Amino acid sequence: MPTSVAQKAGLVAAADKCILSLRPFLEFTKLFSTNYAPQNGEKYSGIAVEVLASDSEDFVENSKNYCHSTNTIAPALVQLTNHRKSTFTVSDKDAIENELAPCWSMFGPKSAEAVGKFAVQSIMSLLTYTAAAAQITQATIAALADFTAIWGKVVAAGYDPRRCVLILTPTAYASLLAALPAYVIGDDQILRSAMIGEFLGFKAVVPSPNSSVASAAAANNGFGFVVPEGAIATANRILTPVVEGGGLIEFSTATDEATGFSMGFRTVVDACNGKVSWTAECLWGAALAKQTLTGGASNGAPGFLQLVTA
Repeated sequence: MPTSVAQKAGLVAAADKCILSLRPFLEFTKLFSTNYAPQNGEKYSGIAVEVLASDSEDFVENSKNYCHSTNTIAPALVQLTNHRKSTFTVSDKDAIENELAPCWSMFGPKSAEAVGKFAVQSIMSLLTYTAAAAQITQATIAALADFTAIWGKVVAAGYDPRRCVLILTPTAYASLLAALPAYVIGDDQILRSAMIGEFLGFKAVVPSPNSSVASAAAANNGFGFVVPEGAIATANRILTPVVEGGGLIEFSTATDEATGFSMGFRTVVDACNGKVSWTAECLWGAALAKQTLTGGASNGAPGFLQLVTA
């Protein structure tokens, strides 16, 4: 079944809207270490994600000179374990009607939501009580002083809060919002979320985007996590069709310019059943960046902390 000009316009719109609708989810993933590229990949292949840490020092000739570095690069291996896709199917009659072409663009946001939600949940599933490097205890989480006290305890644990993301369970996040001063919330009651991290001294403060994590944390009296930006590594590639022709009538890719996150889009015809399917897909992997190298040494990436009330 050939693709008409109007149909191709709809397919392009679907791909573009998919990437645009992914950005709210990518805002969360880009808080950590990433390796996203519009390159072909294979499921289960390994991608090296560089976890960077930087510092500065005074120049001292013959010692702390241009050949001396205070910065580190810790390679973390991420496997592309997930070939995630979202597919919509319509009749071939509907697909070729020009007046229906704009409907193709409606598929993008819905598919983006499905794929993006999975990506975020896969990150959150890494954050468990047993995987945490340590627990930080804060007996109460009701007053503003309770939340500001977390900053000092993170520093005492050897972490730089400015390079950490504070992830709170929905209940704890609601308590924080209730305790914040008016100038953070705003006179118009519109949350100035960008100010919360700065106010508390963290890179970002966000509510847990996965309710199941909140349930798991509650079993251990947990209410959140402190996650260094280098503690989680994620990778993304596209999957290019190996064989052209057959039922595949269209393949394209789209990339988010800000992050490099890329997706592939296929249009496939089932001539026997008179169906046309549009799919958004990507290869994806997420892992804790703190890993053991060959020989038993650590790669130097940081672990994360869990926050508990007791």
